[in-house]
Amino acid sequence: MEIRTLPLDEAHGHILLHNVADEVGRKRVKKGVPLSEKELTFLRDLGHQQVEVAVLDADDLREDEAAQRIAAALIGTEARWRATRAVAGRINLHCDGPAVLYLDEERLRQLNALRGVTLATRAAHTPLGTALATTQAATLKVIPYALPRPIVEEAAQRAVGLLRLRPLRQQRVALLLAAEVATADKLLRQFAAPMEMRLQRYGSALAATESVAPAVAAIAEAAARLLATHDALIVAGQTSIMDIDDRPLRALRQIGVQIALHGAPVEPGNLLALGYRGDQWIMGAPGCARSPAHNVVDLVLPRLLAGEQLGAAEVAALGLGGLL
Repeated sequence: MEIRTLPLDEAHGHILLHNVADEVGRKRVKKGVPLSEKELTFLRDLGHQQVEVAVLDADDLREDEAAQRIAAALIGTEARWRATRAVAGRINLHCDGPAVLYLDEERLRQLNALRGVTLATRAAHTPLGTALATTQAATLKVIPYALPRPIVEEAAQRAVGLLRLRPLRQQRVALLLAAEVATADKLLRQFAAPMEMRLQRYGSALAATESVAPAVAAIAEAAARLLATHDALIVAGQTSIMDIDDRPLRALRQIGVQIALHGAPVEPGNLLALGYRGDQWIMGAPGCARSPAHNVVDLVLPRLLAGEQLGAAEVAALGLGGLL
């Protein structure tokens, strides 16, 4: 594509570079349109003798077609994606979900390094869905009025596998509180209400709540029983889990739970613990889980419900932006 200033008689079919207004300032000819005789007559009537246009080369693709090809590569065969109609080189990508967005950050950098191609996304691991905060995952914009075909083809190659979706699975989750009798009822209510709200937001349910004495044997027995009838378990306490060998984690190890980590570079939520038994996840909830305010639980819960088993490396990566 080349930008030229042409006499009106030579501008037919070429793309108008800038908006044109009439004598009172009203926009009358929109930028980006191929000039027809109607627009050229209007320009003559306004006294124009020449016009600045974009002249396409033989291998150029118009902005909308280029965007459609790149968007098709981004979407692939994933049926949950919904793409808007291309307008002025822009296509928005939505997922009605519920699902969690995953992306390849290096591929995103490579795609955006191409001249004239931009893709802006939500943050990695954003929950998407009609019942959630947003359905929009990304917006693709081709900047110029046209791109050379080789650039579009390269962009499409770099786009493959860049965006992925993991569906949020409906799970029945149990909450186990380890606390002294005097504080158990109050603490159980404090933990249950915000956790139930979070689970319902993602299509899951807090299906059972129970309190036991803060002793290894009692925690182990209750945890094993609850895991036998539920998909996942949240363990909370009168005091947060303070060490990798604290009583709740010792109890979980006794029933075959593999403890993946204790401690997260997120505030609020440093004292998070995570473990797994087969495909079941177990969260050691920090004290901030009693609050509906944004905390570490909101960062990891959607990913757990999407079937990801977060380990030490994944949680360590939360430190970037982890001061909430």
